Amino acid sequence: MLRIAVCDDVPVFVERLAEYIEMWAGLQHLNVQIKRFTSGEEVVFAQEDTGDFAAVFMDIALSGMNGMEAVAKIREKNSLVSIVFVTQYEEYLKQIIRIYPCQYIDKPASQEKVFEAMDKIAREHKLSYETYTLKYNRMTANIVLEEILYFTSEKRKIKVLLENGQNYFFYKKLNEVEKTLSCYNHQFFRIHQSYLVNFRLIKEYHPGHIIMHNGDRLPVSRFRRESVKLFKMGLFP
Repeated sequence: MLRIAVCDDVPVFVERLAEYIEMWAGLQHLNVQIKRFTSGEEVVFAQEDTGDFAAVFMDIALSGMNGMEAVAKIREKNSLVSIVFVTQYEEYLKQIIRIYPCQYIDKPASQEKVFEAMDKIAREHKLSYETYTLKYNRMTANIVLEEILYFTSEKRKIKVLLENGQNYFFYKKLNEVEKTLSCYNHQFFRIHQSYLVNFRLIKEYHPGHIIMHNGDRLPVSRFRRESVKLFKMGLFP
């Protein structure tokens, strides 16, 4: 799922951009989550509170913190976020050029230009920057989904194991994690009551177990074996 922030101090422009982005996502069969803002401060706070955005559509002429200042703070936390400036003031162009990489759209934004911007954002991100946000012990972590081998649970405590061997722990039901991940473009599959695995990082399939890329052997419950078989063949939704 691509998390997109849209920021403009004129609500009608925010809604128009959001509508075009949703139209694009529908045509591309991609999942997007659009957050609407009317100030640069709100976007910066949301990034710190709920995690990184894949892309930000930002007006420049904002009261308080302007769009240039907001983007600078956003990029301090995440240099990979895609930036699309939307403005009607040409005097900002020289400043925009200094913020690289970024895109620029004349205001009011047209459907064609928003579609072009989203095409580029999709190419930049593909699946690489989809993240899962978790909170544990007052810490917020944004984990890149393609680096996650699997989630495993014991009661309400969930362990996340990454390809590099790093672990994270947080409290939630695995059913809730599975439901959240179903909205993403990455494919995670429930092989057992206690295991939710990254389909891309399964190395071997066996009747009663699978082997992950790191060598971990994980059990496949009896009533899920047929589903795993169909999933492997690409026949399971």
